[in-house]
Amino acid sequence: MMASPTRSTTPSRWPTAAPMQVELIQIRNDAPSMYCDFVRAGHKGLQHIAYWTQDYDADLARMEAEGFRQKMSGKVGANGRFVYFDREAHPGTVIELSEVVGPKGRLFDLIRESSEGWDGAEPVRPFRDLSTL
Repeated sequence: MMASPTRSTTPSRWPTAAPMQVELIQIRNDAPSMYCDFVRAGHKGLQHIAYWTQDYDADLARMEAEGFRQKMSGKVGANGRFVYFDREAHPGTVIELSEVVGPKGRLFDLIRESSEGWDGAEPVRPFRDLSTL
């Protein structure tokens, strides 16, 4: 895990073709993060693959029992914990475990639902504040 808290500013966009969601991350400062590490190492493309879970504690314990070590973790809203592991299956690409039982999960559901049957109108839409979900 990273040694100290960081204030990484990384706005995200989530293009979605149900059921797959792609997270586009823009780095806006030099705060320590795995996103900055990825770019500084000269990598391009896929930085992480996320697995969504409704049983975060059990899945985290399973990953750690398999030898995965936490490198960066955090929380997005209530019941929105996430962790990136230090193991790379492809240069620079890591696995994220992401809890989706709270507002973040409901947001992802709304994003997926809005992509189903999408006609191409309004390609850029703001997402709702997590506190309202």
